[in-house]
This record gives sequence, structure tokens and C-alpha cells, in this order.
Amino acid sequence: MNKIIKSLAALTGTMTALWMSTNSAVAAVFNWSYTTGGNNVYSGMLEGNIQEDTNTVDVTSVFMSQLNGSNLPATPVIRDSSSLLGSTGVVSFDGTTMDLGACLDTSCLSGIFIGNFGISIPIQFTTSSDFGNDSENFNAANWQLTEKTIPEPSLTLALVGLGLSALLKTSVKKN
Repeated sequence: MNKIIKSLAALTGTMTALWMSTNSAVAAVFNWSYTTGGNNVYSGMLEGNIQEDTNTVDVTSVFMSQLNGSNLPATPVIRDSSSLLGSTGVVSFDGTTMDLGACLDTSCLSGIFIGNFGISIPIQFTTSSDFGNDSENFNAANWQLTEKTIPEPSLTLALVGLGLSALLKTSVKKN
């Protein structure tokens, strides 16, 4: 009876781990950087969802931003130029679609801004004084966005579950 219980426990653990591994992550994480004409390098990470066109990303958070390797203040508020707070910004891999405000607070007066913000001028890259105080026409050639590879936690759980079930199976056979 003890062997049956151990086997059932191992099977249940394995099935749970396998089931969890089929659930994919909703969002992806990306490394981004932009080099200004004055050679300031802004960089960081952002989280968002790649859209069907495989070029644009709906941005839900921007974090770990830096200017020339020095940490910048956190930007917990994300918005685009035409929506109210709580919206998502949009960036593209090739830099052709840019509409992102990564803001210090809900006033959105301080932060990093990339877009035309409702004005019919070229896309701008602008930062407030506490983020470097840069402002220039955005140059897509100076923009980089790459998806960051992060191991899927559910895959790790699945592998752990399989390993534990094999260990339990070996243990049951010895007894």
C-alpha cells in the first residue's frame, strides 16, 4: 500500500508540473537602449507584449533605466501620448512606431518620453532634468530593442517534478 501511495504522489507531482509547463508567460522582457546625438546612452529593460505584426510592443513597464551606466529614478507610471493614465506605451523593434512615456509619477512631468505626443512634428526623444535633460529628434538608427531570454518558471517546475518522480520511483523500487 505504501508503494502505491508513493507512486500516486509521484504521478500527481509529475502531472501537475507538466500541466504548469503548458501555460506560457503573457508578457516578455526586453533590453532597450538609445544613444543621443550628444553620445548619452540611455538603457534599461521594459516589459510588454509583442503584437501580431511582430514589430511593435505594447509596453506595460519600464525599469532599471540608466544614463551612461548610472541608475535613473524608477518610472512606475507608463502611458502613451493620447490616453489617460493606466494606458500602455508602444515601441517598435525598428524604431518607426514610438509612443512611450515612462514617468516618475502620475503627473507625468518627469521621466523619459519618446513620441510626437499629439503634435505633428517628427518623433522626439525627451527626458526631464532628473533623467538627463535631453531633447532631440528621435533617430531610429540609434534605438535598440531586443527580447531578453528568461527561463520559463513553469518549465523549471516541470523538470523538477520529473526529477522528483524519477527519484521517488527509484526509491520505491529499492524498498
